[in-house]
Amino acid sequence: MIISFASSKGGVGKSTTAASVAAGLALAGANVQVIDLDQAQALSRWSRKVSIPGLTIDAVAREEFTGYFLELFTGTPPDHVIIDLPGVREATVLKAIARSDLVIIPSQASELDLYEALRVVSDIRAVAQETGREVPYRLLLTKVFPLRTRVTDYAYDEMERHGLPLFRTALVERSAYKEMFLVGTPPSAAEPNKGAGLEIRTLIDEVLVIGEGEGATRKAEHAA
Repeated sequence: MIISFASSKGGVGKSTTAASVAAGLALAGANVQVIDLDQAQALSRWSRKVSIPGLTIDAVAREEFTGYFLELFTGTPPDHVIIDLPGVREATVLKAIARSDLVIIPSQASELDLYEALRVVSDIRAVAQETGREVPYRLLLTKVFPLRTRVTDYAYDEMERHGLPLFRTALVERSAYKEMFLVGTPPSAAEPNKGAGLEIRTLIDEVLVIGEGEGATRKAEHAA
């Protein structure tokens, strides 16, 4: 499954979520390749602190993305490819979106974040129109308060008004996500059955269900 993490706004936990999901998949036994396209290269730096069997992280220059991506599938491909997209709107982002089985759009529950998320959705829809292939996407609320607030209610109302698909799982503001980049230990290893680790596990379960649906769709397309 090819999963891209996209946001045109910093500070929403895009790279943190990408790293957490990649680590969780690898710890569950999958072979996971991470492509770090983000200009901050947070995942590339994190890779020097973490060692998980089956998890490979490479920083890739944007102009080298297409060649690198195609090379991944010339031999035995990984089970999952995680792409941490740059936080800017450019051609490489659109290329990655076009190749994705799922685009995850992290967003905080604020008007500004939701506005930026809608811009990403607009790009995804443009790619789908250009390629003739629907690209599944989901918004993921991040850094939420444990208790429902008026701000959170506003975010849910706005997403419903715009018809935006949303993960049932939301990521609460937790120290485990911040500590991951300091010490290298992902939430799925630090606290596998509670807190951030449990959130990532339930998020991965949702992602894999979407992936199964996409696999069935591709088989039907090939059979037609």
